Amino acid sequence: MAIITFRSRAAGEIYMFRETAEEIFKVFGKPLGIRGVITPEEIPAALKALQVRIEKEKELLKEVKAKEDKAFREGKDLDKEKKSAMEQTVYFTQRAYPFVEMLERSLKEDAPVTWGVP
Repeated sequence: MAIITFRSRAAGEIYMFRETAEEIFKVFGKPLGIRGVITPEEIPAALKALQVRIEKEKELLKEVKAKEDKAFREGKDLDKEKKSAMEQTVYFTQRAYPFVEMLERSLKEDAPVTWGVP
């Protein structure tokens, strides 16, 4: 598993597994090369796409939680294995949060986000 270091003078550095970064970049349609830059002009569109994806996931998780609560009230509790697996899942929202925060700070300071460059 490769690690990518994203840098911005507005937000410092964050480290991310390449697979996670690819999933995030796919959302806003930018290829993740060995090195690259997200310019300040590209940040608003990237943020918008990520926020839409995050909101969709939050809505889906609310629906799942409501179904679980209803099942519990009806005495149909999930088996422990399934519940444990769901609780241990790291969702897109959680994985994307540091990157979204970096983009927001970079936008405020008109700073690019780079990776693969010293």
